[in-house]
Amino acid sequence: MRLILLTLLALFSVSQAQAITRGQFTGMQFMVNIASVAYDGSNDSSPQILFDAMDRPEQDSMLGRGKTLEAPQKVLNFICARKGENNYQCSIYIHQSSFGRIAPGKARFDVRGEQAKALFEQFHSQNGRFTFRDEANTFGIEATPERFVMVYEADGI
Repeated sequence: MRLILLTLLALFSVSQAQAITRGQFTGMQFMVNIASVAYDGSNDSSPQILFDAMDRPEQDSMLGRGKTLEAPQKVLNFICARKGENNYQCSIYIHQSSFGRIAPGKARFDVRGEQAKALFEQFHSQNGRFTFRDEANTFGIEATPERFVMVYEADGI
């Protein structure tokens, strides 16, 4: 019985370590990383979808050639990069602020008014709305010109 429990725990740890969307609480900020290719070789189209949804010019970034979201007051850093053919990576840093609430395993960024409109306009939208969910259903964006909300929850949103 004990061996079975240890084996299940090890398998769960390995599957979590290979997750394609991961979040990490670092105290004053929360990092969400979405990658196309996991350590086990599985693929996720989420970062490419997010990259393509960004209405931003490509430029050099700390991740390589990619797109960067311009966020007011430096309360959010958002970069999606093309790492090679069919290989994309997005890194989102949500800073602890009046707009960003962070804790171990979860983060929420929520702005309204002009700041929401400024972020919303940096994405291709349909019918005045932009919606995104990663394949793991742990990260999502719901945006209109009036409100921009980004959520990460390790257990799912």
